[in-house]
Amino acid sequence: MTLSMSSSAFQFEQLVRKILEANRFQVQEAGLGGRDVGFDFTATLGNEIWAIEVKFYRTARAQVSLLQSAASRLASRGIIAGAWKGMLVVSCHLPSALRLALEEKFSITFVDRADLLNWAAKAPALLDELNSLLESDPASTPEASTRPAEPTQTSKRLPAASPPEDTKGTELCRELKALKRGKTTWSNYEDLCDRILRYLFPNDLHGWHRQKRTDDGLNRFDYVCRIRPTTDFWQFLLHHLDSRYVLFEFKNHTSKIKQGQILTTEKYLLERGLRRVAIVISRGGAEAGAIKMAQGAMREHGKLMLIIDDEQVCEMLHMKERGEDPTDRLFEIADDFLLALPR
Repeated sequence: MTLSMSSSAFQFEQLVRKILEANRFQVQEAGLGGRDVGFDFTATLGNEIWAIEVKFYRTARAQVSLLQSAASRLASRGIIAGAWKGMLVVSCHLPSALRLALEEKFSITFVDRADLLNWAAKAPALLDELNSLLESDPASTPEASTRPAEPTQTSKRLPAASPPEDTKGTELCRELKALKRGKTTWSNYEDLCDRILRYLFPNDLHGWHRQKRTDDGLNRFDYVCRIRPTTDFWQFLLHHLDSRYVLFEFKNHTSKIKQGQILTTEKYLLERGLRRVAIVISRGGAEAGAIKMAQGAMREHGKLMLIIDDEQVCEMLHMKERGEDPTDRLFEIADDFLLALPR
C-alpha cells in the first residue's frame, strides 16, 4: 500500500494485520523509516519469514492481470528482502482453479476474503469488523465454509528467481512528464494518451472510436468508448448515470483549462445518446471557473465531467503497475466531485 491509499484500503491493511496476529503471525511493518521495499509487512510464523502484501479492491471479482502484477512484484521484492515465503492478501474472491494456477506460477500463498473470514472467525470482533468493511454476508461468501482453515499449510518457498516486474506504468509516466506542453506536441500527446488508456483499462472499454475535433487546435481528436461493466466504477457509470459510453478528451494546454473548454466538452455529451460522462485529461488540471462549470453541468443536466491532471494519471499508472485497480482511483475522484457538489 502507498501513503496516498484510500481510507478503506488503509483500514483493510490494518485489519489484515490484526487477523494475522490472531493466527500466530508476528508482524512488523516492512520498510521502516519510509523506505519502500515493495510489500507491506514482514512476518514470522514458527521459523519461517514471510513477505506479505495487502491489496484492497472495490470490485469483489478477481481481476487476473492485477493479481499477476501484484504477485510478480511481491515475489521479486520478497526474494530481495531475504524472505522465505510470500503471501498476497486480497479483498476479492479467488476461485479455487485460479488460486491454484497463480500459486503454481508465482510460488506464493494467496489469501482471499473467504480465507480471511475463516481466520477472523477465531476473534468475533475482527469478524464483525471484516464483514462491515467488505459489506459482505459470510453465509453468501463463495467457498467460505469449504475452504481449508489454514491456507499456509500448502505454502511454497519463494522461487530462486521471479518473473520480471511490470515497469510499463513508470515508463509511461516518465514519458508524460518529459513531453512538452502546447500546440507543437499535440499529436505526440494524443498518441501517448492512447497508450496510457489502453494500458490502464484494457478490459474495461471497447470500440475505441476516434472523432475529429478542430475547436482549439490543441486536441484535434477525442475518443468515445463503450463501457464494459467489469469493475464497480464502470458499473456506477452504466447503471446509476445511465451512460453506456464515455468520452475522453486530451488537453495538452500549457496552463489549466478554462471554463470555455468545459462548455465545449459538455456539448458533446448526449443524454439520449447514452453518453453522459466525459473524462478530460488535462496536463495542469482546471481553473476554478472550469470546475464550477463542470459542477453546473452535473447539477442541472446530470452530465459528469471528471478532470484528471498529470499527477493523477501517473498515480493510476503506478497503481496498475503495483497490481492495484486504477479505476478505484477514478471512483474516488468521482466520489469527491459528487460529495462537494453545491446546491
